[in-house]
Amino acid sequence: MKLFGTYRRASAGMEAALALPVMLVLFGAVSQVLITSQSRVHLEQAAYAAARSALAHKCPPFNILAVLRSPAATIFGGECETRRGQLDAIAQKKAEDAARWALIAAAPTTGSASGRGCDRIPAAEDLLTRGDMIGGRNQAALNALCYVFEPGNVTVTLEWQETLLSRITGRTEVPIRATVQFRYPLSTPFRRFVRDGERGDGTYWKSGSASVTLL
Repeated sequence: MKLFGTYRRASAGMEAALALPVMLVLFGAVSQVLITSQSRVHLEQAAYAAARSALAHKCPPFNILAVLRSPAATIFGGECETRRGQLDAIAQKKAEDAARWALIAAAPTTGSASGRGCDRIPAAEDLLTRGDMIGGRNQAALNALCYVFEPGNVTVTLEWQETLLSRITGRTEVPIRATVQFRYPLSTPFRRFVRDGERGDGTYWKSGSASVTLL
């Protein structure tokens, strides 16, 4: 009877040992899903912010009928036609900055990006901390700021959704679509099994994107 009890305890211990790796994988997967789901909300907000910015600053697609019908459109269209490349580059930068600011809440607060040497933006740092550096709290915010401004972590694509009907009718109000792609930081155990990429410092990321169309 004593031997049987010892066998049962040993069997239970072995089952627990075998189940532990499975539980760790499951816990890590659930944790990462929860983190990514929260970040997804910020990604949707970033796409909306980029679309709003582009709608305000990006030159509209050229439409000859709209130009002929409206003197105001002729003046604005002329400026965009002569400086379209420059103005669109400025609009692209503004849309990217809008998306980055929206994604700060989804960025990691560790110093990995700072360690990789991201460009410092003093004006943004001062705005984020209000010029008052308070120990680790503000440093964490600056680390997140560094991550979203690190090249490759946030990309924005802007596209006018012009249709054949809008061209024929000379419609001046054309929807614009902003697509934001973000490299979600992976920080849970077993992250290497779900990663889309790895950096030289051993950190991992998974890519996600969101699109918003505004008129």
